[in-house]
Amino acid sequence: MGDVRLSFEERKQVIKWYWKFENVNEVQRQWRREYDTEPPSRLTITRIRDKFEVHGTVCDVHKGHSGRPRTATSDESSTAVLELFQRSPNKSSRQGARESDVSASSVLRILKRGKYRVYIPRLVQQLNDDDPDRRLQFCEWIQEMVIREPGFMGSIIWSDEAQFKLNGTVNRHNCVYWGEENPHITIEKAVNLPGINVWCGLSSRGLIGPFRFEGTVTGINYLTMLPDSIFPAIRALYGNNDFYFQQDGAPPHYHRDVRAYLDQNLSGQWIGRRGPIEFPARSPDLTPLDFFLWGTVKDEVYKRKPRNLDILWNEIQAVCREISLDVLIRSTESVVTRTQKIIDAAGHQFEQY
Repeated sequence: MGDVRLSFEERKQVIKWYWKFENVNEVQRQWRREYDTEPPSRLTITRIRDKFEVHGTVCDVHKGHSGRPRTATSDESSTAVLELFQRSPNKSSRQGARESDVSASSVLRILKRGKYRVYIPRLVQQLNDDDPDRRLQFCEWIQEMVIREPGFMGSIIWSDEAQFKLNGTVNRHNCVYWGEENPHITIEKAVNLPGINVWCGLSSRGLIGPFRFEGTVTGINYLTMLPDSIFPAIRALYGNNDFYFQQDGAPPHYHRDVRAYLDQNLSGQWIGRRGPIEFPARSPDLTPLDFFLWGTVKDEVYKRKPRNLDILWNEIQAVCREISLDVLIRSTESVVTRTQKIIDAAGHQFEQY
């Protein structure tokens, strides 16, 4: 092929092969297999490699200008950019600029003119086949109780555990998708690293806790925490008044002795797996701790960059103390709206819409 000028796609393919094999001869061999033509010379391949290592692009960086990407939004460049994002919509505008040799500002103008918008994927819980029916049943119970007792939402204590890690949270703001319509993308991400396990209860009368577990949360240490820490704190807020205690279906909550303790101390008034009121599995969109508290606390705690677990625990307690009662009341009342949206969605998720 010698000195014949390569297209952008051909140069990009050369770089891909070089990354994979790190051998010029193998790149030439792959070229013959792919295109059935004479491959670029060794000099051409090494020049493409060197250009990419220096400039981060295989485009001509000195073609008629001072090395800056083209800023024009001509029909030709607009078509190239839009085709690029149609093929690979989950790239940033900067990536698009590097690959199309068009400035980042021009890429944004082209996308805007093409009515493209950026969508940030939302994390939602995957449901099993029978989950929607159980979610509907619980949501209808909430709606009926609110009609029967106007102050009913103030009687529920929502509870859960969360793990806080020193490495911070998953940043979803750097994960984008460009398109003319919202693709409703969801992402599942698991991060299993050691940290602090924390329990909190949330109600319209105040925040209960946080309480720290030593080590992994098990049915035994959860059962110990209930009479030693959790219920005394609840009684301090509610006195002898009736309340409903909610927990999800995590294994420590489903422990036989835990359920027996709740049956004995809250007969008919606890919500959970196999409880008097069944809480639907895989429903973080129904608990204020999942859709509000943990995200709020983690965002604030990690801004403070705790250096060790003791400092991390102190920051968690400090942030929890700073949450106002008004915010807690609004978060519990929002459950009523959420249950109605789930009913309207026939028990399925609604947050992605």
